[in-house]
Amino acid sequence: MVYFIISFFLFYALLHLYVYRRLRLSRRFIPIFIFFYISPLFWSYFDNHVSDPFSYYFIFSSLLWMGFMVYAGFFTLSTDLYSGISFILDKFLSIKLPRPKLKMKRFLVLILSLIFSLYSYIETLSLRVERYEIGTNKPLFNKERIKILHISDVHFGRIMREDRLKLIQEVWLKEKPDIVFSTGDLVDGNIKKIEHIAQALRELSTPLGKYAVLGNHEFYRGVKNSVEFTEKAGFTVLRGRWVDLGSIAIAGVDDEACRYFKACVEPIEEEKALKDIPQDRFIILLKHRPKVKKEVVGRFDLMLSGHLHGGLYFPIGELILKRFYIAHQGLTKIDGSFVHVSKGVGTGGPPMRFFTPPDVAIIEIKKEE
Repeated sequence: MVYFIISFFLFYALLHLYVYRRLRLSRRFIPIFIFFYISPLFWSYFDNHVSDPFSYYFIFSSLLWMGFMVYAGFFTLSTDLYSGISFILDKFLSIKLPRPKLKMKRFLVLILSLIFSLYSYIETLSLRVERYEIGTNKPLFNKERIKILHISDVHFGRIMREDRLKLIQEVWLKEKPDIVFSTGDLVDGNIKKIEHIAQALRELSTPLGKYAVLGNHEFYRGVKNSVEFTEKAGFTVLRGRWVDLGSIAIAGVDDEACRYFKACVEPIEEEKALKDIPQDRFIILLKHRPKVKKEVVGRFDLMLSGHLHGGLYFPIGELILKRFYIAHQGLTKIDGSFVHVSKGVGTGGPPMRFFTPPDVAIIEIKKEE
């Protein structure tokens, strides 16, 4: 965790320095760059000791700046690469391409960064309801179908507040699911400021209950308070155990981040959590990160996960994440087991997405011969 924090601030410093130097900005921008660079150091203090709305807007503006700087760095690099390519073509092939002057470069980087940041923020407000259907020959309480609502990565806390709650409520009340699952990072901040959200979630009931596992952010923010919030919201928290509903068995394990805080409830290995479950049940595995050993695939019917946010920015998910996880978004069938990975309702960092809108899933398990 310490190495991650050091690496983050080193990268963030280099990002600010690169944009500042390559755009040759005036010295009057230095205080602004320094203020926003060090602002993440004060998030925890503001969240815990400063009342809203000042705390909210301080953290919100700091995160927006972070997202804006990512785009500014990307577009600055893009213009530098273009200038480098045009120089090489001119020098060696006598091909002349127009090269923007410094003022035009600044203008392009600023305008593109603002446009992409605005779009990326707007995209976080557009929740999608993804719909899937799974067939099974298992009993399902002698019902024809069971409707599941899968939510993940809401990050209730510092800036994810009533707007995220409203998105979930609207789907919940419209769909009337039989059972609801939360696959981690439900809470991500000072729970004293969001107790009313836990109460609002508690009032949303389902016939077969609500079940949750912990994500990495629950351990970052304090596992005791995170479990307390999740239980107040009406969820049964599964930590290295399974529950038998009759036709359905649900197993859940802690996220691997628990190891950094020596806060794991064993087992966190999915194969151990699944080993005693009768195979005549429809087995659902809840795990925050979509990672399982190959030999475990086939021992569950449906696995629900989150964590990846679809990559937040489209190329990241498509080019990187799907190489490291069993799946990175949507519903996938692997050797007889279904895996659903949510893109999440909220964001743990800047409130921005790019072609990876937030989602919840309605998964209907249909009885078939």
